[in-house]
Amino acid sequence: MGPRKENHRYLEQHQQLSVPDPRFPIARKEGAVPKDQAPVPRGADRHTQQVLSMLSALQQNFSSLLQVVTNRLSYDKTKEAAFNRLYQEMEELKQDQELNQLRPLYIDLILLIDRMNNIYNDKLEAGNQNPELVSILQTLSHEVLEILYRRGVELIVAPGSKFDPKIQQVVEVIPTNNPAEDNQVVHMVRHGFRYKDVVLRPEEVVIKKYQP
Repeated sequence: MGPRKENHRYLEQHQQLSVPDPRFPIARKEGAVPKDQAPVPRGADRHTQQVLSMLSALQQNFSSLLQVVTNRLSYDKTKEAAFNRLYQEMEELKQDQELNQLRPLYIDLILLIDRMNNIYNDKLEAGNQNPELVSILQTLSHEVLEILYRRGVELIVAPGSKFDPKIQQVVEVIPTNNPAEDNQVVHMVRHGFRYKDVVLRPEEVVIKKYQP
């Protein structure tokens, strides 16, 4: 047999040895794992646990911070309400002290207006109405009213013709047999004055009273 035939036989044998028979699968080594089922490295598992632990800690810190903010907002609202009440009470106390100190002065000025009105009415009833005297009395009365007004003292103006016990005082009663005229104001005797919401002197009036 020549060299050519020997080479050919060798190639055929080599090709037969290198091609496995599909009827007999190649045995795998013990403990071998397929590539698509490779286990997760231990380092990656530890890293995942660290990330989860960090996220849990952040969540707890955020919850604590949220509670602190909520408590602070509630505290600020309570503090603001307390300060508002305190300021209101201090303002009311200040007004009360101011009124207590200045009430005698206000009453004296109100009485001065009454005296000027009485002089004017007396002169008018006597028929001795002096135009110059009337002008002086009106000017003085307006000036005193302006002084009181600048200090918060105003004339009481009744909203209707019915008697209002909150701002009026009855000094005379006229009987009437008409029920519709009961408690109707007939005449104003003296002006009333108030300092803001405090009545310094009620308006003195004459009213009708129903008597069947």
